Amino acid sequence: MADLDPLFISAGYLLLKAGTHFHTLIDAALTDLDLTGRQLLVLGFANRGGPLSQQMASTRLGLDPTIVVALVDELEACGAIKRERDPDDRRRHQLKLTPKGRKLYDSAVRAVTAAERDFLAPLDRTERESLRKLLVETMTPRLPWMSDDA
Repeated sequence: MADLDPLFISAGYLLLKAGTHFHTLIDAALTDLDLTGRQLLVLGFANRGGPLSQQMASTRLGLDPTIVVALVDELEACGAIKRERDPDDRRRHQLKLTPKGRKLYDSAVRAVTAAERDFLAPLDRTERESLRKLLVETMTPRLPWMSDDA
């Protein structure tokens, strides 16, 4: 490693590369379920319980609302999610998982968990948990929905 430029062994660069690599693994893990990583995240936020508007999903995902509408359209077309009018604001829709969506979500989580386990195989259980905790600590201020107050 002595010959490597410090940039290429910096935490930031390696996080970037790890994220890119893991994104590819997630997509591969979800292929058999005919699901994308972004669709899985929409299902995950809808699975949390409580009302979730398309606008809230857009904010949490950091995606343009038109992209989220397309994702929800795709999930609705396959019967995984349904839109319901918000009783407090008839202009908004709330996203709800269907029973099919819950099964799909559970299967997808198992597939992604297996991909993560394979990806992090060089680390022992304690190191994996330490890495997870450090990433949560790093990302909580950057992803406001992660905090207890959100």
